[in-house]
Amino acid sequence: MNALLNWASGQSRAQQFLPDKLTRVTDPEVGTLPDGWKSATASKVLVHRFSDKPSAEQLPDLNLTTMLGGMCLLNTVEMKAIHGHNVEFKSELDFETWYSGWYPRIDQLHDSVGIPPRSCRKVIYVSEDNFFAGRIASYTGLRKEVIQEILRRTNDTNGHPALVKYLSSFGYRGDVSVIYTSDIEKEMCVALRIWERILGQSFRTCDRDFAKVELMYTSFWLDILGISNQAIIYESTNKMVLKGWLKLNDWFRNNPYGCGVNHNLGIVGYLPFLTSKGDASTLSYTEVPNRQNYNNFVIAEDDVPWYVINMLFSKKIVVDSGPFAIPNTRVAEMINGDLSQYFV
Repeated sequence: MNALLNWASGQSRAQQFLPDKLTRVTDPEVGTLPDGWKSATASKVLVHRFSDKPSAEQLPDLNLTTMLGGMCLLNTVEMKAIHGHNVEFKSELDFETWYSGWYPRIDQLHDSVGIPPRSCRKVIYVSEDNFFAGRIASYTGLRKEVIQEILRRTNDTNGHPALVKYLSSFGYRGDVSVIYTSDIEKEMCVALRIWERILGQSFRTCDRDFAKVELMYTSFWLDILGISNQAIIYESTNKMVLKGWLKLNDWFRNNPYGCGVNHNLGIVGYLPFLTSKGDASTLSYTEVPNRQNYNNFVIAEDDVPWYVINMLFSKKIVVDSGPFAIPNTRVAEMINGDLSQYFV
């Protein structure tokens, strides 16, 4: 069963940014997660897919469950800027200076694995270093292997530590590991060939990179990562609508999460990082807090309610109208204080 969950303040406003995404992953029934799964995530979870009846008995034991996610090393808006030569690099060093200056963005941290339950076994997220390096190389003429190393090194130095701090600030202090797709390229190619045989469909060369992404939403991904226990994909809803092919859709229909081949895999969808302009991932890195601008980033008046939702401030302070409400300017100061924890 796909269940649409209630979330905290801003539900009706958030919905205006998400209807197309949600129609593919939810049904009208309203459900709820058992207490152990709520933790800090309760106000942000939108949908979940497990088995026919997502009761406490049917959900996997959190202490034995691995949470899976992914961190995009470059958002679409930055890739479009590179492709359109709105930002240019004379050398790989130019690219590294630009990229390491601002990476990561706050929405990259938030949209990677959300806020996993505090007692989950571990968190593993994937970063597609070879995919992005190949695209950048084709757009710029720079050397793919050098760009790939820059992406990895920058994530190891800037991105991963910031993500660990981000998750820790919401109560998760367990193990956090990153998997780079360049390290498992051979395994992914073999798994994709096996999947093609099962589907009775070969993916075109131009589609293979996208097919590998969709492979990450199946139990084949668990085999590639060597995970034998239960696993849950924690995914923001802006990533949950897959490209899909006819036979691929049929296969997912016959192997839903929590059943068949995917019996030990589930998926939880949560609100992406939102602003008054919509999904933050569609904005330039200059328009969202990042490693470069967090010290002087000014949260616009219209954005304060969204940042309250994004960073779960509704659990920390009174933000509604009334005698105990805190002014937006003070709320913005407090949020900026939290942002500074992640990027230092």
